[in-house]
Amino acid sequence: MSFSFAVWNVEKFKYNPQRVRAVGQLIANHSPDVIGILEFLDKDAARRLVRSDHLADYDFAFTDSTRSIEILVGWRRGKFEQVLYTQRRELQVGNVNLRPGGLLSVLPKRQDAFTNFLFLHTDSGKDAQAFANRKLMFDKIWSLRDRLAALPEQDGAARLVALGDLNTMGQTNGASAAEEIAALEQAAHTHGMRVLPKTHAHTWSSDGKRKSNLDHVIASSELSFLTQAQAPAEVLVDGWVNRSGDDRVNFVKNISDHSLLFGELR
Repeated sequence: MSFSFAVWNVEKFKYNPQRVRAVGQLIANHSPDVIGILEFLDKDAARRLVRSDHLADYDFAFTDSTRSIEILVGWRRGKFEQVLYTQRRELQVGNVNLRPGGLLSVLPKRQDAFTNFLFLHTDSGKDAQAFANRKLMFDKIWSLRDRLAALPEQDGAARLVALGDLNTMGQTNGASAAEEIAALEQAAHTHGMRVLPKTHAHTWSSDGKRKSNLDHVIASSELSFLTQAQAPAEVLVDGWVNRSGDDRVNFVKNISDHSLLFGELR
């Protein structure tokens, strides 16, 4: 049974009717079976979005921390045999000001093993502490992968997808953004996972011109994915990256400076 997923940092999301419609429409365009929406700043914005016509077919859970609603996790109603949600506070690495992860475990119909989606929003910044916190948070992914694979019902296969805004921006006077991403790719490989190739390298922009590669999908090696748009890409990037000129600038300013990531498991 194949199914799809998406993750999107909607950037300090507060209630605005136009923005709710635009966010809901872009998600609906891809019709993911599993969705993670990052960076809500108030509960009313979350309520308005999940009650919109675009997301009427989903059920939702969310992380709850000092950051209020930070990650909203949704799954298509009736799609799966069983759905489990747990908040993973170990992703805060002992710092209550960091964000917990949201782990959604779905059991596809006529299958015996769960597929696990860990939605993340890691520490942001280029200072030494933020850089070190990201490394600790990435280490939690590998630990979770091992624990999931050890569960009897998983039969040695973690079936883990870790995805979201990983803030791979490097460190001032240290590793560059490219070096941090390369280290992440190497660590994933060492632990039986891989960073999936995307249709666009850059996922964040401050003004439609300056760009960074901050959002990623990491999957355990036993999972396979459909190709998106062009080989070897397995993750489709949508949002400001597919717009130009004033449309791009307005999207970054009024909708989100991050792009949505979408993929499909075989």
